[in-house]
Amino acid sequence: MRGKLLLVLLVVVMVNLPFVHSRWQEHRLDQDGVDVTADVTDHAEDGRFLTFAVPARGDQPAFGGTVPVEESAYDDAVARGTTTVRVLPGSTTVWEVAGEARGGVGLVITVVADVFLLVLVLLLLRFGSRLRQDMVLVATEDLERCPPGSVLDQVDGLRFVVCGEVETIEDDAVVLDLGDRRVRVLLDGHHNPAGHQQPVRATGTLRTYPSSS
Repeated sequence: MRGKLLLVLLVVVMVNLPFVHSRWQEHRLDQDGVDVTADVTDHAEDGRFLTFAVPARGDQPAFGGTVPVEESAYDDAVARGTTTVRVLPGSTTVWEVAGEARGGVGLVITVVADVFLLVLVLLLLRFGSRLRQDMVLVATEDLERCPPGSVLDQVDGLRFVVCGEVETIEDDAVVLDLGDRRVRVLLDGHHNPAGHQQPVRATGTLRTYPSSS
């Protein structure tokens, strides 16, 4: 279970990293960015795309790009032949054109992915122990009452000692809940002194294949 939760956590980090990185770049632009004038080298009315170029100046390398902008920004840039670009000093990748139209697709995708992962975590927490195949132990002696707690100790070979709460009582078997897994103990004629939700210890041989209910 812990391994599955760690894997989900890793996926959460990977899903959110691009969005967090984008927000961090926007923050850096707001705090440390400088405004430069860019030449509009091309434009497309369909979608209001501007293509711009900023020549190299001092420590600032040349850069450019094509971005969609708001209608007023598009009309103004086309009329003047220039536009204003805010850029992080020395960078050719961290910039923003004045009036740039930013869609919310990335945010929507991130939120949907986070909701999906949250549901997955809740399912793992609720049903994780049941998703694992039950172990089957054939008792070799009478079961004994024991203090609360989960135990799964290998004595030798396929011989195990198991402690857990009784989840299900059958005619010749009991199912023990160990928290992260369940163990079906076949009594094989031996006595079970525990009732439902009572802790019990079983000693026996582990079956290497699942038993049919």
